[in-house]
Amino acid sequence: MTDAGRSFDGRSVLSKVSLTVSAGEMVGIAGPNGGGKSTLLMLMAGLLRPTTGRVLVCGVDAFALSLTAAGQVGLVTARPGLYPLLTGRENLHHFGGLFGLSEAEVDAKAEPLARTLELITGFDVRAGKLSTGMQQKLSLIRALLLSPKLLLFDEPTANLDPLASRALYAEVRRRADAGLACVLVTHDLPAAEAVCNRVLLVNGGIEKELTFTEHRAPLTGPTLAAWQQLVKR
Repeated sequence: MTDAGRSFDGRSVLSKVSLTVSAGEMVGIAGPNGGGKSTLLMLMAGLLRPTTGRVLVCGVDAFALSLTAAGQVGLVTARPGLYPLLTGRENLHHFGGLFGLSEAEVDAKAEPLARTLELITGFDVRAGKLSTGMQQKLSLIRALLLSPKLLLFDEPTANLDPLASRALYAEVRRRADAGLACVLVTHDLPAAEAVCNRVLLVNGGIEKELTFTEHRAPLTGPTLAAWQQLVKR
């Protein structure tokens, strides 16, 4: 992304944003409401065209890529966007089928992830009956089906409890460590500091960049310990 900007009805939301996200890196995006964080993510996803500058993913214009090879970029938002009357498996079969994957191919990719995310018991339950946390885990699996090069998150844990949030963050960090480029928009600064290589503070543009050389275990403090004791009762 080079000198990228976006305006709506003549009003600038983002301007002169230059950013490179490398394979194996997880970048956090934080900032005030209305600061342009989600707009920045939509530009990277190719769902918006920049008003100025350019946005490339794997050397290809992001907007063009979204039309010709959308599976190269995965997107997880706060709202899972699942079909409530279909089971988790049926949802994945549907979305995978849109990109040419057979049901057997979807199952082969999805079931190991479902076990890792402790979702396997809800895999064949209607999505509308699943908890918000389980739906969000299903949304993550959907985003990973096509082995994207770039994975984008827009407040993915906004409606999740601490344990569900921790599981989601841990899986994303594992993906980054395995070579996936990840971008996380969040208001949860402690979690961002725990799992991201760097965090950008955005308010109409990149105001500041914080880089971390070491990661703390995400959400392992006394708050989580107390929560775990509570749910065991």
